[in-house]
Amino acid sequence: MAGSASLRSGIRVLVVISTVAVVVMLSLAVFAALRASDAAAERGERLDPAATTTALLLADFVAQESAVRGYVITGQESLLERYTRADLTIPRQMNRLQLLLADFPDLIEGTVAVESAYQAWRSEVAEPEVAATKAGDLQRAREIETVSGRVRFSELQTSVANLGTAIDTEQTAASGRVESSAVLLLSSLGTAAIVILGVVLTVLNVLRRWLLRPIDALRRAVNAVAAGRYDTRIPEVGPSEIVELAGNIDAMRAQLVQLVRQNERSWEALAQEGPAVIALRDALTPSVLHAPGLLLRGRVDPARGELAGDWYDSFELADGRLGIVVGDVSGHGAVAGVFALRLKQLLDAALARGADPGPAIEWVVNSLGETDEMFATAIVAVVDPATGEVRIANAGHPDALLLRRTRVPDGPKAAATGLESGPIARPGERRPGNETGSTGGDQKPAPVPAAGGAVSVAGEDGGKSGPSPGTQAAGTGTKAPAAAGVANGDGVGMGAERLPELRSRAEVTRLGATGPMMSSLVASGGAWRTETLWLEPGDVLFVYTDGLVEARDGANHQFGLDRLVAELLRLADRGPAELLDDVFEVVRRHAPGRPSDDRTAIVIARTTR
Repeated sequence: MAGSASLRSGIRVLVVISTVAVVVMLSLAVFAALRASDAAAERGERLDPAATTTALLLADFVAQESAVRGYVITGQESLLERYTRADLTIPRQMNRLQLLLADFPDLIEGTVAVESAYQAWRSEVAEPEVAATKAGDLQRAREIETVSGRVRFSELQTSVANLGTAIDTEQTAASGRVESSAVLLLSSLGTAAIVILGVVLTVLNVLRRWLLRPIDALRRAVNAVAAGRYDTRIPEVGPSEIVELAGNIDAMRAQLVQLVRQNERSWEALAQEGPAVIALRDALTPSVLHAPGLLLRGRVDPARGELAGDWYDSFELADGRLGIVVGDVSGHGAVAGVFALRLKQLLDAALARGADPGPAIEWVVNSLGETDEMFATAIVAVVDPATGEVRIANAGHPDALLLRRTRVPDGPKAAATGLESGPIARPGERRPGNETGSTGGDQKPAPVPAAGGAVSVAGEDGGKSGPSPGTQAAGTGTKAPAAAGVANGDGVGMGAERLPELRSRAEVTRLGATGPMMSSLVASGGAWRTETLWLEPGDVLFVYTDGLVEARDGANHQFGLDRLVAELLRLADRGPAELLDDVFEVVRRHAPGRPSDDRTAIVIARTTR
């Protein structure tokens, strides 16, 4: 360590000397730069404008002298206009010249000499000549010109020339100062660069011997630990800082060994619990349902591993109807899976006993008892494949979406026949939507509005989407008015005129909650009601969990209900299975990567009457 200490002292001395040298060189460079800047500013801001002003002043003097001579010779007073104009500009030029040369005493004396010569020429020559000419005394005017005119103007020209020469001399001197300052600046910077380079090379050589070798030994030991040789000794060599670092790394190695052993014990525990988790997952897996006139498809993308807090189930009841459940339990993992399994079994049992969806939910909540902080949302439905009747209850779950596909008249014949948008009544058909459910009456959902408040509609080709003021809300049972040539709902003919052409239209209707979430904290008698709606052939009931619409992209924007509705309406002729896959794909593109929440959805479609 004594050698290390002497190295440190030597480095300190070297750094101090180098720093002083660099500071001196940089100070000289700064001085040279300031000197060059002052000289350049002196010439550019004062001397060069002064030289220009001097030339303009001489031009004004010559203009005045020429104007006076012309007036004396011709007697035309218009020639005196140039004299008068110059009489206005000369004082301004003299003032500007004195301001520019205020810091140059020798040049100020030159401006004073010019001012004196100008005033002498003006008072002794120009003004008397003009006065004599105006009085008609041309002889007097010529005598003034002969005696003193040319002499005074020659003196004025000489004083201006002397001032210009003096300004040129100062300009040359300023340029010399700029050049000398530039040479000093370059030499200072070059010297500083050489000093810095020498210091860098010296320090690198010292660091290689004093730091790099101990660090290399430390690196080899750390690599050995990373490779799994946890008993490798961490060398404590080099300066005190590296020795301290080596001690910290050795402490980290000891903690790493402890964590590895804990992980080994955890893996052993997981290996023992694995069969139970797999059995729980299998118990939550829905059965494949095949029912005439009804198509059901579902999908679950879990957030963590293979065990999700979401589930769905479908089963056949004793009277031929189908029970369908979609649920979402708070949380993930094994605890949420066990709670989901209890809910699934209790709901299946309640529906198998013949309970309506609303009372079934109430019975399950009461049977669960105290659930502490665990809760769930669910949609429970009983579907009759023969009639399309759907008895449904929503326990705090996201709104189900009813995709209804209808046939409406197209073109100007629709107005002529009196047909309006909505399902077309066929001969002898009785609209089941006019019937009333046993609990809660008919479901009267409102169509989902698009931007601007209109109902979104898409044609069969998927390219028509827009407002349809006459769209019928799903489940209201309202018939379209009968028209000429169309059989009414009782099968009575109304004429022989042909129907207008029909086109496909799709609309989405939201089916809201009919009660609170499933929790003992909010349970009360009659809290969950049952409502009724009817599925027409081609209709699709889309049920999902919140993980689908709350999926977030990189900018933390949710996928949202609007995008989901737009995807449902995008192509009107898709089958239910393709529709479900397309929805999951568009959500995956919006929020790629591992889901942060379970994503579950099912589609229930009626295929025949």
